[in-house]
Amino acid sequence: MTTVFRSTALEPAARGREFGAAHAAKVRSGVARYRALFERAAQKPFDMAELGAQALAQIRAFAPPLFDEIVGMAEGADVDVRLVGAINARTEILAYVGAPLRGECSTVVQVDPWSARPVAVQTWDWYAEFADQWLTWEIPHANGHMTTTVTEYGIVGKAGVNGRGLGVHFNILHHERDGASIGVPVHVASRWMLDSCAALDDALRLLAAAPVSASSSLTVIASADDSSAAVSVELFPGGPGLVFPDANGLLVHTNHFLAGAAQSGDTEPRRYPDTLLRHDLLTRRLARHTRLGPLQVIGAMNNHFGATTAVCCHPDANAPESGQYATLATIVLDVAAGRLDALPGGPCGHARLPAAN
Repeated sequence: MTTVFRSTALEPAARGREFGAAHAAKVRSGVARYRALFERAAQKPFDMAELGAQALAQIRAFAPPLFDEIVGMAEGADVDVRLVGAINARTEILAYVGAPLRGECSTVVQVDPWSARPVAVQTWDWYAEFADQWLTWEIPHANGHMTTTVTEYGIVGKAGVNGRGLGVHFNILHHERDGASIGVPVHVASRWMLDSCAALDDALRLLAAAPVSASSSLTVIASADDSSAAVSVELFPGGPGLVFPDANGLLVHTNHFLAGAAQSGDTEPRRYPDTLLRHDLLTRRLARHTRLGPLQVIGAMNNHFGATTAVCCHPDANAPESGQYATLATIVLDVAAGRLDALPGGPCGHARLPAAN
């Protein structure tokens, strides 16, 4: 069952304190688990608190309200704010310490220039040891707007929607220029886009201006004026690159760069070619369909080809527990309505239709 928390405090610092106090044990557990992950994956010495302080400086400059929210969260949970900053920058720190991460997540979006009802679904794959560390967070704002995000305890956001016709899906990427410093955390960029933007072009300008130090694809979906559109913004140091849907409105993204701007520095296909296989499988299953529904997409994602590297990913029961990946959630966005459904586990637990054919 998905945990849903709805904030009642409307100002960022108070909202953070409320969240931190309500989930203090989970926030502290998240800090401890990420410390352990950083330590086992690091290829060089590091200071988690110092890297967290660097992340906080970037957050304060890029999205001051989210800096205030993180400070409040640390106060509410009685945790060193630098450590909460560090878990918000977990992607950046993992890149900085040279962690040999494989890709995770598969995203499918279909948009229609004559319909304001886009279809948007992703799997969220991450370390299986974090399976109890996520929730859906509903965030009302003082101006009457709403942000809803699937995230981890202590991290301000990830995939989500706002109430103004924007949504975002999230896929990690890896580029040879990643990790030179600690830039704006991609999770913060995603949340701040949902909080502050109401139009697709505003979202693209905001993300393009983010000085990132680690790579991710943020697929932004927009619904307005009886039409819908989507763009995968491939953030990387020196980017971004932009990827648009095909002629049928289909946009599939896994964990390799699709825009030419970064492909020469893409490290993922050589190390973990499953990203290419997942992209190919989903594209071939769905490309002929001009009007997909969420259940059809979930049906197409209900596939275990590749075992532990499949679209629907499960840990290897015969391997050590730590370091294994699993599909922790299947996330369905209703961008037009400003809602999301975060379904626990992989598509195989939720597919009610056969895979599209």
